[in-house]
Amino acid sequence: MDKDKIISYITGHISDQEEKAEVRNWINKSNANKQMFIQLKNAYALTRKSSGVTDVDEEYLKLQSRIPVRTRRLMTEIFKYVAVIAITFGITWIIQQNYFNGQHAESMQMNEVICPAGQIAELVLSDGTKVWLNAESRISYPSHFETKQRSVQLTGEAFFEVKKDAGKPFSVKTQSMNIKVLGTSFNVNAYEKDQIERITLVEGKVELQNKSGARITEMFPGQLATYDRKNRKIRFSEVDTRFFSSWKEGKMTFFNEPLEMIVIKLERWYNVKFTFASEEIKSFRFSGTILKYKPIDQVLQIVKLSSPIDYEIKMNQEIRNEIILKKKNN
Repeated sequence: MDKDKIISYITGHISDQEEKAEVRNWINKSNANKQMFIQLKNAYALTRKSSGVTDVDEEYLKLQSRIPVRTRRLMTEIFKYVAVIAITFGITWIIQQNYFNGQHAESMQMNEVICPAGQIAELVLSDGTKVWLNAESRISYPSHFETKQRSVQLTGEAFFEVKKDAGKPFSVKTQSMNIKVLGTSFNVNAYEKDQIERITLVEGKVELQNKSGARITEMFPGQLATYDRKNRKIRFSEVDTRFFSSWKEGKMTFFNEPLEMIVIKLERWYNVKFTFASEEIKSFRFSGTILKYKPIDQVLQIVKLSSPIDYEIKMNQEIRNEIILKKKNN
């Protein structure tokens, strides 16, 4: 694979879908290809200027010259040097698992798309429904919807633009409930480790059901349904839906949100671990928009300049790098 093409892919200068697919196929072809791609990508993330213009080829060579030869041979060691501020740029690692072999009918095939930390996946289902999958999320769906109902299973966060088909209702199954629609746009946040599930309706109408399929209630545009898995209670509020769907456009938008909740999203995107040096700063609230493709050190600088909070980065060789948030010294 021509390195110039890989660099163009990383920097977002390839628009042709066939060329993008060619690069993705090359990346997945071997571990050596993945290593080279990660090195180039991390060089870009480390050295990117605020203007967004970087000579990735030059910076890649600089990065290589700073790393011992023995270390360069190990992709995992290279990643440890740069993981704190390394960002992926919408490259979607898609793992498709066919649960039935080729002797079964095509309608019996199931696909699973897994979106790792720092990535956003886009896919179109066989019925024309569009799905955006957020970081650390997973969706399972059949190759074709041939029954009277279109059903997918979600763990994590996804935005759906459902193709309307009155004869085949569409449903999203999460850990705690079913979301039934005919044709609409909505966001679902249902991470396995979270106590809360959130459904935000942008357009149309959805019906919330329990896991047995019994109707709970209907939702209308502009509503947020918050379900507490612990006490099994659901509450509704009127919201600006942009705050719950802007992530698919490469943004994190917050409105008067506590820092404790914000760092959960940052952890999933940047693949780091946040630690609070004091309980007090967890409740500090922020409003604003963060571009998800900015290095995390830029995000932390914004937090530092706009609040009495400082931070420290701890490099870890075996686990995720740690960012400690603490109050500034007077």
